[in-house]
Amino acid sequence: MKITSFICLVSCICLFACQDLPKESTATYDIGLVESKKITLPIDENSYYHSRYMFQFEEGENELLVFQNTEKGTHKIIVFDIENQKVFKEIPINREGPNGISSLSGCFPFFDSQTLLMFQDNINRITVYTDQGKVIKNYSTRNIDGSLTYSTVTSNLYLPCFIKDSVLYLENADVRQNMKKGDWQRAHLFRAQDLKTGEHWKLPLFYPSSFNMEIKNPSAGYGYSYDFNHKANLLVCSFCGYDSIMVTDDMEKVRWYNGKSRYLKSLRPIVGESADGFEWIGEYRRSAKYWHLMYDKYRDVYYRFAEMPCELGPGEYPLDEPKAREFSVIVFDKDFNIIGETKFPGNKYFYKMSFVGRDGLYISENNLANPNFDENKLVFACFKLEDLKKNN
Repeated sequence: MKITSFICLVSCICLFACQDLPKESTATYDIGLVESKKITLPIDENSYYHSRYMFQFEEGENELLVFQNTEKGTHKIIVFDIENQKVFKEIPINREGPNGISSLSGCFPFFDSQTLLMFQDNINRITVYTDQGKVIKNYSTRNIDGSLTYSTVTSNLYLPCFIKDSVLYLENADVRQNMKKGDWQRAHLFRAQDLKTGEHWKLPLFYPSSFNMEIKNPSAGYGYSYDFNHKANLLVCSFCGYDSIMVTDDMEKVRWYNGKSRYLKSLRPIVGESADGFEWIGEYRRSAKYWHLMYDKYRDVYYRFAEMPCELGPGEYPLDEPKAREFSVIVFDKDFNIIGETKFPGNKYFYKMSFVGRDGLYISENNLANPNFDENKLVFACFKLEDLKKNN
């Protein structure tokens, strides 16, 4: 009996120690991303050309792009017709009154373009809102006792909410000040809210064991991105400072796969702390890291964006987002084998504004350093997957 207990104990220790090790994966690099076309979407003088609050969806024959536009004081959402490259409709947002949305930190189609989920981070509220400017229902994200959940309330292209069986899943960001080493493995990554009952809870998904640093103030080093594959019921998560990607099909048990860029040295989480917080943020922004991860339902592949290290350009300040940064896009097949990676030049693309569409992966060209930049247009280059072996 003692021998059996000892074997079980050793097995548990080994299982815990190996939980972050990626599964065997091949990397063939046979697939490349090749530009096939450009689309140009019009915006007026009151609209801003950058937004992280955007998403693509289909409604009948229409392929639409929802673009939250609140940067210039314009309180509205623009819905574009992607194929015809024109405005499909605009949704005005009331600021005050019974149908008021005072602050908007993301939106998502509830059923169609006529009904949206609106996220209000400033008051911890999620609102069901019509395209006619009417509030249908509000959901509080506070705990039952009225205390805050210590979570942001947002949905954007890096951290998209998703709905499964009437349950809404969101980023949790359960990181706080004075994090101890053991706190990371108790910091919940996701939470859920039942849209029928309003009940909400945290999921048993936590940071990998490589996050074991002790800090007084959290910084950008703990960031992550994710997407949900409805077809295979898979949640896939990418950490900014971690080579492997995390996959779960039951929101509890996880598997790890190799997700390393061939252009970067091996990355491990760096949650920095400096006497000069601004100095640290600047260093982090210029360092190599992984950015967002996106699932392509049309081609059943995944894209992971990797940022190359860079230096400040002329006229750039330490806290600026580098405009000349090179980046790459890693392509995974449905089994999370790396099948390609394409590197892109700096000074052309604003890759932090990208979406997946019927015809391919769209990457914005609204980079301020792009010689062809025009603040009155949203320009996206569409990239298709191409078998590089055929070209050889």
